[in-house]
Amino acid sequence: MRRRSPGLLVGIVVAAGALATAATAADLPAPAPAYYPPVYRPVIYDWTGIYGGVHVGAGVMQDEVTATTTTILQNAGAQTRYTPFAVAGGAQAGFNVEFAPFVIGAEGTFTWTDISGSNFFPASNFGGLVAVRSTSAAHWYGTATGKIGYAANDFLFYAKGGAAWMSVNYTEDVTAGPVLGERILTDTRTGFTVGGGVEFGMTENLSARVEYDFLDFGTKSYNFTSLNFTVPGGALVPVAAFPVSVKSVTHLISVGLNYRFNWAGGGTLVTK
Repeated sequence: MRRRSPGLLVGIVVAAGALATAATAADLPAPAPAYYPPVYRPVIYDWTGIYGGVHVGAGVMQDEVTATTTTILQNAGAQTRYTPFAVAGGAQAGFNVEFAPFVIGAEGTFTWTDISGSNFFPASNFGGLVAVRSTSAAHWYGTATGKIGYAANDFLFYAKGGAAWMSVNYTEDVTAGPVLGERILTDTRTGFTVGGGVEFGMTENLSARVEYDFLDFGTKSYNFTSLNFTVPGGALVPVAAFPVSVKSVTHLISVGLNYRFNWAGGGTLVTK
């Protein structure tokens, strides 16, 4: 009888072991897939959008009235100055476009106020018994400006500049205790404004700001006529004209709230 080769026996044993191992592996559960947790990045505040809001603060008007022609009331060059201030408030609307970290935009504002101030200077030819009182009373301011800013996430630092308008009444009174003669002129003056501020994004849509604006309306001439008056004692003094120039600037400081309708952005960014 032929003896079996040892190599054949070894091969049979190895094959049987491999089959047993494969059967055991088939019964084991499949390995769980690898887990990579999401990475959360900080919220990036987006200033892009159309906005509207309200503001409140105070205004200081600096007026300088100069007699431009020698008259019975004043010599040419006589001046009076006054600096009245009052509460001011209104509304604003505009838009921003962010090219991080820079922001550009435009804005319009309308501000109501009751700034009014006056000053006296003695009339030239009446020995100090008669005086002229100049009064300026602003009713509202309007601006149309461009804006440029730097965004530090939810803080926006910005500057602005453009056109400005002011509705104002100018009054010249001749007084000797009581008012003897009066003339009121109403005008809407045009000038320019520059300013700036800082705005903080409290939520994705709501922000608060502090702003300063300088408004310059230059110098403009006015001619007050029909200032005829009766001096104490009964004498009528006719005044044909009283020409003056009024140099006017205003400082406004305010705090405000804006609600912005975002064009894009907002929310927490998640990557995998």
